[in-house]
Amino acid sequence: MSAQRITPLDLQALLLGNAELALLDVREARWFCEAHLNLARLASLSSLELQVGAFVPRRSTPVVLVDESDDEDGPAGCATGLLARLGYTRVRRLAGGLRAWRQEGLPVIDGYATLVKAFGDLARQHYRTPTLPLAEFDARRRAGRPITLIDARPREEYAFLSIAGARNYPGTELALRALPANAQDNDHLWAVNCFSRTRGILGATTLRLLGGANAVFLEDGVMAWGLRGGAVVQNADAVDDIPAESPEVLRALADRTISRHALSVIDAEGLARFASDADRSLYVFDLRPVPSQALPAGVRRVAGGQLFMHFENLVGTRNARIVLIDEPHRLRAAVTAFWLGQLNQAEIHVLAGECPSALSLPLQPQPVDDAPPGLAPEAVARLIEAGEADVVDVGPSLDYERQHLPGARYLLPAALDPLAPLLGSGRSVVFSSPDGAAARLVARDAARRWPSSAFGWLQGGTAAWSALGRPVEAAFTPHQLLTPFDDDWGSVMRVFGPRRDAVWADYLAWERGLAQRVVADPAVRFRFFDERPQCKKGTCGPRTDR
Repeated sequence: MSAQRITPLDLQALLLGNAELALLDVREARWFCEAHLNLARLASLSSLELQVGAFVPRRSTPVVLVDESDDEDGPAGCATGLLARLGYTRVRRLAGGLRAWRQEGLPVIDGYATLVKAFGDLARQHYRTPTLPLAEFDARRRAGRPITLIDARPREEYAFLSIAGARNYPGTELALRALPANAQDNDHLWAVNCFSRTRGILGATTLRLLGGANAVFLEDGVMAWGLRGGAVVQNADAVDDIPAESPEVLRALADRTISRHALSVIDAEGLARFASDADRSLYVFDLRPVPSQALPAGVRRVAGGQLFMHFENLVGTRNARIVLIDEPHRLRAAVTAFWLGQLNQAEIHVLAGECPSALSLPLQPQPVDDAPPGLAPEAVARLIEAGEADVVDVGPSLDYERQHLPGARYLLPAALDPLAPLLGSGRSVVFSSPDGAAARLVARDAARRWPSSAFGWLQGGTAAWSALGRPVEAAFTPHQLLTPFDDDWGSVMRVFGPRRDAVWADYLAWERGLAQRVVADPAVRFRFFDERPQCKKGTCGPRTDR
C-alpha cells in the first residue's frame, strides 16, 4: 500500500522537537539490533498486529515506519497496509529507509534497549554511584567482612542464573523494606547486581538517594562474576528476610522524593481529563504486585518497578502521557517517575489514590479476524495421531526453544512462503503459539492466501496443550526451522556451551562503551536532576532552596 514519506532530514528535525511521534522500526529484531535509529522502537512486522494496540493506543498518533530500504513490498510497506486496516490515520514511511538515513550521515546505534542502558551508565556517573570491583567483592566475602548482596532482577531472571548467596528484591521492591539500623554503616556494604549493569546501577543509586543504605553497584553483575569463575546458581531459593517498611515511612519517602524533584501528582479527575483528551496519547501502568481492585480495560500491570527497564518495549509513542498507579504510600510510583522523568521520553504523572473504576480509556484497535475455527487440544491430538496434520509453531523463537508440540516446525509469522512445501500433502496445517493468539492470525492469513488448503490453530496454544498433560519437547533439528530465528535480538541469556564466555565478554565491552555513542545523537536528551545529599529514612524533609 502506498504511503506518504518523510525524508531523513525532516525526520531528524521532528525528533529534535517535542511533539508526539511513534517511530516504529518494523524489521525483525535481528536486523534492528544490527543498526537502528536511537529513538526508534522495535515493532517487528511479525508481531505488529497483536502488539500495536497497546504499544500505540491512539490511532491518530503520527507514525513513521522504518525498514532497511523502503521497498514497496518490504516490512514498512506491509505494515502501512496493516495499520490502515486497524484504523491508524497518520502513517508515513521513512523515505529510502535506514539506508537513506545513513547516507545522510545521521546517527544509528546497534543493540537492544540501548536508550535505557545508556541512561543507566550516565546515571551512575551523574549520581557518583560507587562501583564495587569483583576482586574486592570476592576478597570482602572471603575475609568475612559485612556485605549484603541484592539481585534486582525479576524472580524468573534471578532463577535463570544468580550469584551464590544473593537475595532477590526486584526493581523498586528493596526500597520498600525496613533495612536494619546498621545499613548505613561505612563498614557494611549493600551490593546491588543484575545480569550486567543497568538494574544494578539504578537499584544501588535509588537506595543511596533514599538514604536507606551504604549501597554500591556490583561491577557487571552475574555475567562478569561467571566469567571470573565465581559460584553461580540456577533456580536458587530467594531468601526474603528483610521485613516490609511501615506505610508511614514509605509515604514520607515518597512525598520527599515528589517534592524535591517537583514530580507531577494528579487525582482521579485529572486522570479522567487525560483519558478524554483525543489529541494526546495516554499510557496507564499499575506498579503494584497485586492490585487492590479490578483494573479498567487498557490499564497494564508492570509489577516490581520494571517499567523503566522495559520502557522501550511498552511505550511506543514519544512524548506521550504516562500515569503510574501504586499503593497509598506511592513510593514505587515516585521512584519510577523519578527515573522516567530523567529519561525524558514522556510526560510522567503519579496518581493519588485508587484508579477510578469508571475510567474509560480509548478502545485499542483489534486485529481484523476472519480466522478458521480453532481446534481444541484433543482434536489436534487426534489429527497428529492419525498422521493428518503438520504442526507449525508461530510464537516467539525463545518460547519454541523452551517447549513446543512434538515434531512442530517453526515459522516466523511474517513469512508465509516457507509453508508452500507443506501444502498439497493432503494433511492439514495446524498453527500453535504460546497462547494461541498469533496462531489464530497466521491461520487467517494462510487461509486467505491458499483458500483451497486446510488450516487450523490450537485453541489456548501450547499452554493449554501442556496444561492437559500432553507431551511437549524443547529439542529440534534444523529441518524443523522453516525460517531462521530472526526475532532473536541476540540475548546473551540464550548462549550456552563453549561460545558463552566470548559472547558475554563482548557484550559487557559493548555495554560499557554504549552511553557516549548514544548521547552523541542530538535527539537524545536525558534530563538529570541536580545531585542530592543522602539522609536516613524518615529524617529529611523537602528541600527549601528551590
